[in-house]
Amino acid sequence: MSQPQTRRRRPGTLRPPVRSIRPFKSSEQYLEAMKEDLAEWLRDLYGLDINAANFLQVLETGLVLCRHANAVTEAALAFLTEAPARARKIPLPQAGVSCNGAAQPGTFQARDNISNFIQWCRKEMGIQEVLMFETEDLVLRKNVKNVLLCLLELGRRAWRFGVAAPTLVRLEEEIDEELRQELALPLPQPGPRGAEPGEPLHVPGAVLHGQGVG
Repeated sequence: MSQPQTRRRRPGTLRPPVRSIRPFKSSEQYLEAMKEDLAEWLRDLYGLDINAANFLQVLETGLVLCRHANAVTEAALAFLTEAPARARKIPLPQAGVSCNGAAQPGTFQARDNISNFIQWCRKEMGIQEVLMFETEDLVLRKNVKNVLLCLLELGRRAWRFGVAAPTLVRLEEEIDEELRQELALPLPQPGPRGAEPGEPLHVPGAVLHGQGVG
């Protein structure tokens, strides 16, 4: 199984959290901000030439999606070895995905790669249907919102076992921590390498508290 040959940042390496939240006047602006954040996240993880403008084009062969699924699975298995007691409390993926490294945009092979990633998200990561997308949602841009929401939810879940998360997910955790302190809630179980993702207080479908995308 071939993969794109690009510089890779260690999945567990996090940038300093960003503490400012820009106001958005419309859901379209917020979706664009989500796209920018996810593009930066994938660029940092894998050294990709990706930004908000070409985000969907980079993903549409399914190669990057499958690569990330396999990296998340590898991190989960490493976490299971490093912290078996904590790992038993977290749903972990047990298998990665197969990928056709020669897939070109719009081809059956590309759709098959994307489909493999989608099935992995459902079966191995347990992502809720309300946050899932279908192959045509990415290939034909039928539902870009759910493509973004699915990737954010994947980032949120994988952070529990040490994979670097998008900035929006880390902002969520900062807000959750403030709420815990205000409400005197117990601290979440710490993740590996100093990460403390815990169990988010977010409502499914909302990326930041009070910032839905409809």
